[in-house]
Amino acid sequence: MDSLTSRPADRGRSSIMENVNPYDPPLPASTDTDGESPHAGNAVTATFVFSPEHLIETLTRYRSQHLGRRIWRWVRYAAALVFLLVTVVGLFIPQYVASIFMLALAVFMFFPHKVDDFLARRNFHKSPHCNTLQTVRFTDEGLHSSSENQDSTLKWTAFSRAVVFNDGVLIFQGPKMVHWFPDNILDRKGDAESLRNLVESNLTTNHAVHRSGVNAIPDG
Repeated sequence: MDSLTSRPADRGRSSIMENVNPYDPPLPASTDTDGESPHAGNAVTATFVFSPEHLIETLTRYRSQHLGRRIWRWVRYAAALVFLLVTVVGLFIPQYVASIFMLALAVFMFFPHKVDDFLARRNFHKSPHCNTLQTVRFTDEGLHSSSENQDSTLKWTAFSRAVVFNDGVLIFQGPKMVHWFPDNILDRKGDAESLRNLVESNLTTNHAVHRSGVNAIPDG
């Protein structure tokens, strides 16, 4: 982030994850304040523990914004159907070992993002930022992030775009670095609207809807 920075403490990341950088807190260690106070203006403050759960939610929101992943999902479903047919044929030949292998491939085609999430969690636990308390302040000037490990500031011009969900804001710092700020980590009632106003005033913004349960955002 959701949650991500420009250089991970642990560089071992999965190629399946498209080099998304999930292992560091929201902002890079370098600062660019130009004398501006991080408290300037009417700041919106988010306070949260940078947990593995926050990391996985960030990756989920990131994946939901890529049309290519949606196309790839249908390709995977088609491949899974082929593997299942081969599995059935193998049972009648019989070729049991081949059938078991094809069945395993078919199952994997439905859940590749689970492998991504497992590898992300495993690598994230090696990061010094895992489970650290993060405080991020949003002002007219930019974002200021602080924790026990780092203190940094970036202007809005350092970010490329944002996606406003009905339950939070996803901010892109380049095509593959994202920061997820759900509404429930904001300190004050009414800050959700203030944060959306700040984002829409400073970044190109799209809108999306997150639905839980059976209508959840497509993953993988």
